[in-house]
Amino acid sequence: MSLPTKIHSVTLIGAGNVNWHLGRALSLKGYEIRELWSRSESAARELSSRIGCSYSLSVDEIRKETDLYIVAVKDFAIQPVLSKLNASNKLVVHTAGSVPMDVLSGHSGHFGVLYPLQTLSKHIPVNLSEVPFCIEASDGEALSLLRTLAEDLSGFVREVNSYQRLLLHIAAVFASNYSNLMYTLASDLLEAEGLSFDFLKPLVSETARKAITSGPARVQTGPAKRGDQTVIDRHLGILSSQPEYAEIYKLLAERIRKRFKS
Repeated sequence: MSLPTKIHSVTLIGAGNVNWHLGRALSLKGYEIRELWSRSESAARELSSRIGCSYSLSVDEIRKETDLYIVAVKDFAIQPVLSKLNASNKLVVHTAGSVPMDVLSGHSGHFGVLYPLQTLSKHIPVNLSEVPFCIEASDGEALSLLRTLAEDLSGFVREVNSYQRLLLHIAAVFASNYSNLMYTLASDLLEAEGLSFDFLKPLVSETARKAITSGPARVQTGPAKRGDQTVIDRHLGILSSQPEYAEIYKLLAERIRKRFKS
């Protein structure tokens, strides 16, 4: 089975955060979004209206006339959805960070991964041209097509294998999901005393800027980095009434001490 020399048409499997952005961006770049599928009719209707394509609520009813299927569903749903999708003679990719590429091997002769390494939310604009796209493919023909498509979307495209992508996803969880939880906990502490997260916004912004420009390890500060146990004990005293917060604080302080031990 041979692939086209260029991808012209795309079918989106899933109408969540990732395809919300990919569908729109691909459409603006001149790709025809042939159709989309979603379990949710409201999500399918909203995204199809955004990019001007038809939608289906049944995998069995998806039309076969397309060059590429982009499967962007929850990790555990990839296999069940693919088992109902007749894509044996098409290029099929998934967009997950932690799912091996070979999960697609039994469903098509050509398959791969198109993973945008960015936190994506519906209705919140993002500049995909600055987003790293990690690509992987089952063969050179598929890889070439994916690279061309990814480079139409972004100036940062890299070929990485499934293990490297998994490591990137773990790092992304630390850098984004867990750091955002820290912001949430900080906000909760302040709001409980009638204080606003606005106090911390310049600090959050400057910390991110320094990590980006100088490297995170070089700009670590704070009482744990300084070895100031008096301040740490004072903080833990305040947090004694909230043992879950105190546990997180102690764990991170100890990790900082070990990482930056002179």
